[in-house]
Amino acid sequence: SDFPALLSAAANKMLLAAYVPAQPTYRQIFLRRDFRDFKPHRHLRIGDFPTLLPLAENGEIQVGTMSESQEIVLLQTFARRLRVTRPMLVNDDLGAFTDFAAAIGRRVAEFENATAYNLLNSANGDGPTLATGNAPVFATGAARANKAGTGTPLDTATIGAGRAAIMKQRTLDGLPISMGQTMRLLVGPNLELAARQATVVVQASEIGKANVFAGFVQPVVEPLIPANRWYLFSDPVAAPVYVYGYLNGAEGPQVTTGPVQGADGVEVSVIFDFGVGAIDWRGAWFNPGT
Repeated sequence: SDFPALLSAAANKMLLAAYVPAQPTYRQIFLRRDFRDFKPHRHLRIGDFPTLLPLAENGEIQVGTMSESQEIVLLQTFARRLRVTRPMLVNDDLGAFTDFAAAIGRRVAEFENATAYNLLNSANGDGPTLATGNAPVFATGAARANKAGTGTPLDTATIGAGRAAIMKQRTLDGLPISMGQTMRLLVGPNLELAARQATVVVQASEIGKANVFAGFVQPVVEPLIPANRWYLFSDPVAAPVYVYGYLNGAEGPQVTTGPVQGADGVEVSVIFDFGVGAIDWRGAWFNPGT
């Protein structure tokens, strides 16, 4: 009863190529940190060495301290299986079942991307709640100060406001954070044109007409970003906000095939160990859009 059109005896049928899914964009803004096991992984952040103080002649060196914080990220196992009977394989005159590996690879890549953006899009784009401060990743006010109070259009002025907000963030002990060499401007389909216009290189004859963000703000267009929301992310190596990883660095799924118990056919099983989580808020800015 499965695949009635594919396995029909109708003449003049042809197999179309599978749709090519969008490439995972989350890896451009998430930092990779693999997992050793399935226990909760504590992402610890150490503060800065205490500020130096003047030392008087024959004086005592003062004792200082360093701050710390932590967030927990979990690794999960995902799995699925598909049964193909021997008559289905025999009747597969188009060779639809000959390349399971490519189909699995495409599906897992899409699944990774969707899982990552489900986390980022949660709470209307504010993201999950962090242990530090007991607030979502993005929020207005002094606790986070990384979200626009009112959604605004995307242009160079609002990008500048977001960049300035990130530059005002401080480390655990009050020092300015580094944003890295290149920032990512994350938008959905609605804002692709505005994002590219705001970051394109302009051959300007006048300095006042030059695009100040060309070269160090890169647009990232993701179909899973809804409405007119947009984000600015620092280089994930310099100031990571979200992380992802695999079990012991085993990127990709585990695929096994074997006979179907009590039936004439084969079964393809896929097991995939993958985890995503939020670990900080300082390196990003969220604008709900108009």
